[in-house]
Amino acid sequence: MDQKTLAIVKAGWAMFARYGYAKTTMSDIAGEAGVARQTVYNAFASKEDILRAVMRHAGELSLTEIEAEWEKDLSLAEKLEVFQRLGPQSWYEAILAAPDWGELMDGMNKIGAEELRIMEEKWIASITRLLNRHSDDVAATLPLQEVATFFYTSSKNAKYGVSGVDELRARLATIHQATLALLQI
Repeated sequence: MDQKTLAIVKAGWAMFARYGYAKTTMSDIAGEAGVARQTVYNAFASKEDILRAVMRHAGELSLTEIEAEWEKDLSLAEKLEVFQRLGPQSWYEAILAAPDWGELMDGMNKIGAEELRIMEEKWIASITRLLNRHSDDVAATLPLQEVATFFYTSSKNAKYGVSGVDELRARLATIHQATLALLQI
């Protein structure tokens, strides 16, 4: 991604977070990025394409950040906690910071469904690799990919129905403990 395209993607995230998806215009994004509206259209055919690029970029940044933390000398239990803190908890807090967060979530789920599916596959593969690297420390009775899938999908979906960050943290802690029990560590 070249610098102008990256500036547009970052501006898209800022505008979607500030105004919500529906209220954000291509002109808003161009102004935030400091480029002409035509430059935005040269890089992206539509606002939907920008939202998908924002989701892809944010997902890749998050994956890179968490995998870098996993390289530190931490136990497997600590690495799983890192994922929950820098992943689902951080994502939830970012969405809540958006004034029109419900509408933003709807847009992400409808328009970005394919991006979400692709990122889910990447996350599950990454968590599976993590579990495999620590396979000497676990005595799981389930295949590690199934445990990774459980851990990721449960952690990602823990946000539904919570009343705030504290309740989310409690749910994530329960999922963490359940995952450790599945791994028998």
